[in-house]
Amino acid sequence: MPASRRTATKLLRLYPEELAQITARAHAYGLTAARFIREAALGPRPKTWHHREADRIIRALARIGRSLEHVARLTRPGLSAAVAKHLADLRAEYHALVEQLIQDGGQGSRRSSQ
Repeated sequence: MPASRRTATKLLRLYPEELAQITARAHAYGLTAARFIREAALGPRPKTWHHREADRIIRALARIGRSLEHVARLTRPGLSAAVAKHLADLRAEYHALVEQLIQDGGQGSRRSSQ
């Protein structure tokens, strides 16, 4: 595509609800509605922008997950039933959160300032 400014226009009629949905989805990807429509129409999927805060949370979750796995390995031989159940519940909750992050993908992330 040429590096010049876009000059061609195309009128697109939408219901107000449709425009609201498109705008909300665009903002979830950190894009304007126009750019979202353009990228959705011209490419397989709009690009997401990573948010620094989300990246920090994902790294923290990874550290917690490694710690949980380490504790589980260290305490397995002499674990009481109550401690074992609590640890299993924590691990299940952790894995559910990670799975939710993976499924949500870029939903809700905004364009980073850097």
